[in-house]
Amino acid sequence: MSLFSSENVSELTRFYREMVPVPGRISASLRFTLSTALATLLLLILQPPAAFIAPSLFMLFLVSHDTPYLCFKGLFTCISAGALGTAAALLLVIATGNHPVARVVGLAVFTFLAVFLFRTSVIPLGAMAFGCLTYMVLSLWENHLRPERILHLSLWPMGTLGIVALSATVVEYAFNRSDPVLALRREINTRCVALAHLLELCAAGAGAEQISKQSAIVRRHAVTGEGQRQVLLERISAAHAASGPELSYLGAVVLSIDRILVLGLAFAAQNGAEEVDRTQVDTVRAAIIAAGEGRPDDVRKLLGESRASGSGALDRIEQTLRRLAEPTPLPLSQPQPEPAPSPASARDWFKNLLIPDALTNQAHVMYALKVSLCATIAYVIYNGLAWPGISTAFFTVYFTALSTTGTSNRKLVFRVIGSTIGGLILGIGCLVFVFPNIEGVSGFLLVIAVIAFIGVWIAGGPYFGYIGFQIMFAFNLLAFERLRAPDQMTPARDRLLGIALGFLVMFIIFHQVRPERTVETMRVLLARLLRAQAEFIRVSERDVSDVRDKKIAALRKQGAALVVNLQNFAHAVKFEFPPDRAPDMRLSSEILNAVTSAGELLISVCAFPTELESGRQSERLTQIKNAIENGLRDLASSLEQPPDAQQGGPKIKDAPEEFRAVAPNWAARAFDSFRELHMTCDSIVRSIA
Repeated sequence: MSLFSSENVSELTRFYREMVPVPGRISASLRFTLSTALATLLLLILQPPAAFIAPSLFMLFLVSHDTPYLCFKGLFTCISAGALGTAAALLLVIATGNHPVARVVGLAVFTFLAVFLFRTSVIPLGAMAFGCLTYMVLSLWENHLRPERILHLSLWPMGTLGIVALSATVVEYAFNRSDPVLALRREINTRCVALAHLLELCAAGAGAEQISKQSAIVRRHAVTGEGQRQVLLERISAAHAASGPELSYLGAVVLSIDRILVLGLAFAAQNGAEEVDRTQVDTVRAAIIAAGEGRPDDVRKLLGESRASGSGALDRIEQTLRRLAEPTPLPLSQPQPEPAPSPASARDWFKNLLIPDALTNQAHVMYALKVSLCATIAYVIYNGLAWPGISTAFFTVYFTALSTTGTSNRKLVFRVIGSTIGGLILGIGCLVFVFPNIEGVSGFLLVIAVIAFIGVWIAGGPYFGYIGFQIMFAFNLLAFERLRAPDQMTPARDRLLGIALGFLVMFIIFHQVRPERTVETMRVLLARLLRAQAEFIRVSERDVSDVRDKKIAALRKQGAALVVNLQNFAHAVKFEFPPDRAPDMRLSSEILNAVTSAGELLISVCAFPTELESGRQSERLTQIKNAIENGLRDLASSLEQPPDAQQGGPKIKDAPEEFRAVAPNWAARAFDSFRELHMTCDSIVRSIA
């Protein structure tokens, strides 16, 4: 029962599901469109060099638009890193006397640093802006212009980026000021109502088509919005918009809602396979609605004293709801305002900017080397041919390259699709049929706004989102060839040829220079997820404090990001080349099954009671948690070993199974989940040995 890959659907069906509106998508898309139109108007007034506009507008896609503060923070990071990149490029030109070889070597070094930090730092957006600005400034010095003129032009990339940042910040602070408590309750209630309707259809014996349609709605809610809910929780905590018990309950609901949705989908998939207790379904439906509306007392009354003891999906939904409605909420604390940094934490600030294996994992260096090599080759080719029109080859490499062959191939395919739609169809279509028939700036702004809305709406999808990025980027490359409505076809041809050159260089390098299999990366990410969960269990045993709350919040974010990355990599496996594709797809399915089992295990551990009657029971609880924590770390260690060092299945010490015979009933589900996780990890290790 994997949420991510259990259903084999066509790409067209998946695209349709991603395009259906979800809560908050329309408002976010309209704000993005307004930001783009406002920035375009200001740029048309100020008349900067047109070549810098499309990359600056692309940065709008890379920042968070969940809250005004996060948007401002992301854009400020871009501007700060861009200023550093501009200074570095100018210092290189001054120090080397604008030597052409120094520019090529400098581009290679700056791109390597940017890509390495993009992969290993906790602020990848800053690394991307640094590399982008260094390229744009260095490329100006390839032109045969006066140094004073080039120096003046070198400051315009920062200017265009600053104008875009100002426009987006103003729009976000003006139109994105919703109540986070109401927004979070709306998110929760929408999902609960959708699931309750699905259970009602199953109990009433509705047709397969109706159940399938409602299952698709529930599935969309299950795979979207997790990040938005976490952001809303942080906003509530930072603004003290809810009391402690209310915030704790909301956090418990956010933790459990995905599990309930997945179990509901499993129940719908088994509909008709076994007899359904209509009374139980009605009770669970009512309890789900009450939980979504924030009425835990009503949930307890509806479920009563009798407890579901079965292992079916409906019984497990009831068990999850019962734990959710217990007077003592799940032991998950929400992040509190950060305390003032101590001298020790200030000294460790730079160290905390990098992920733990940044300086020890050679894969990061190899990845940066490959991207830097591709970018430098593209740069040398189009400058050697004296054909600046195909300079889009650099951006193709820089914005498309990923670490594994499957993800790189998928992104190349999506860039081809997005560039074809945005450049060939919409871009050239507007050049031929629209721009010649409009007068004044209003018509041009309207076209830009429409394309921006289409692009950001598609970009909201977790799978096909990159197509939306490329639609807008390819269109802007053509639309802003000059600061007026374009009237020539040559720039459009050159832009598309530049994209093709970038594809060719990447295809050769990424598939010939130590290609990385996608499933190998998934295996490493699964190990990181298990270690993060083990650390979560360890930290949750500490006494309540601001330090503990901050650590728990960071671990929850890390776990959510790892799950999203695993989902994305699993979708990319199908883009690998034969003969590895078929076995890799089977292995990726196993890894996603392990993710599901690990999630159920963590929820079960979080549901453990926080207070027990006797000291002996409390000691037993601590022993069980320690055994599960050690077991997770051992599983992670077995997965982290390279394929040539794998010897059989995972070696687990202090196995939780040793405690099963003397464990209380509330720990049984945790043991079952750990056994399932252990078996799946054993299968993964044996597959790669």
